[in-house]
Amino acid sequence: MQQLLLIYDGDCPLCRNYVAAQRLQKQFGELTLLNARDLPEQAPLLLAELHHRGLMVNQSMLLRVDGRWLKGAEVLQLLASLNEASWRNRLWLYWFQSAGRARFSYPLLRAGRNLLLKLLKIPPLPY
Repeated sequence: MQQLLLIYDGDCPLCRNYVAAQRLQKQFGELTLLNARDLPEQAPLLLAELHHRGLMVNQSMLLRVDGRWLKGAEVLQLLASLNEASWRNRLWLYWFQSAGRARFSYPLLRAGRNLLLKLLKIPPLPY
């Protein structure tokens, strides 16, 4: 069984609701969820590894699958393809099964997240 670690911005309502809506724990079982804002206290070595690899948590949702890091659009694509069947998930899968559409969409989603954080006066992650 794969060991998965998902790092997301727990203070971002969009990110938090996406993770909750995916029912990820039920789907994957061996999935660990980490709020990126807690990394300095809870996982400083992991934060150092991300920094060493040039992975900016503020710029991407990150997923480690058996030691390999996926980011941004790759994460959305993988999660959409592995999630349970429902009309919402089928629509999500249809859109994100295409790597091109996923790469096109992710910067727009990230811009929406950044705008929402600014409107809510939530500071961006410094890493």
